[in-house]
Amino acid sequence: MKTLVAFIVNSKRYSSKFKENKLDLNNNETFIYNFKQNKSKFDLYLRTFKGDIDIFYEIFWKKTYDKHLSLLGQEPKVIIDLGAHIGMTSIYFALKYPNAKIISVEASLENFLMLKQNTSSFKNIECINAAAYFEDGTVYFGNDKLSYNQSISEKGRETKAVSVETLMKNYNFAKIDLLKIDIEGGEIELLSKNNSWLTNVDNIIIEIHRPYTRENLHNDLKPFDFKVKFEENFVLFANKLE
Repeated sequence: MKTLVAFIVNSKRYSSKFKENKLDLNNNETFIYNFKQNKSKFDLYLRTFKGDIDIFYEIFWKKTYDKHLSLLGQEPKVIIDLGAHIGMTSIYFALKYPNAKIISVEASLENFLMLKQNTSSFKNIECINAAAYFEDGTVYFGNDKLSYNQSISEKGRETKAVSVETLMKNYNFAKIDLLKIDIEGGEIELLSKNNSWLTNVDNIIIEIHRPYTRENLHNDLKPFDFKVKFEENFVLFANKLE
């Protein structure tokens, strides 16, 4: 009950500031909420004024990914979450698919530290502090104060970059059953350059960001026999043609 009351109160505090355009994005106030779902108990660290509460509602209340996941042919065993933020999507996958191995990749160091805390109860989630990119190396990662809007940029913190091909090699994955991509525009280069690894991916859930379009996604995935089967609020689901 304490968690429910605290969450409702803080949600209202956040929404009122948001509606009044008075959000203080420098305010790192963080609460720990205790949750129980599918007999699993876990703690979530959420920052009240950084947009974390919005993401929680999208994933756990509105169940944004449920319609996409209903299109999977079978239960995924290997899931890679690119742009894992503070771990809510990875946790949602872990609760739904407890036997899956989940690799959560997040470039923002601030988000990554919370990702590690939030997923610590889930043995099937492994976290990596890196930017998903078309090649290994380093990139600059912008520090947008709204936690879920950070992206690769021309300046910012120097950050390790890792390719999907390297992730598969490091974890000895022959294929990826489900690839989730939400990397704030980084999908442009990730999916168009050095993309032969797409041959070994069965299903993709992706949130696209301008200037990348549905048509761009279609063109990048078509050579690998993907078809976009469902779209809702810029979140698309694509899988291999049968």
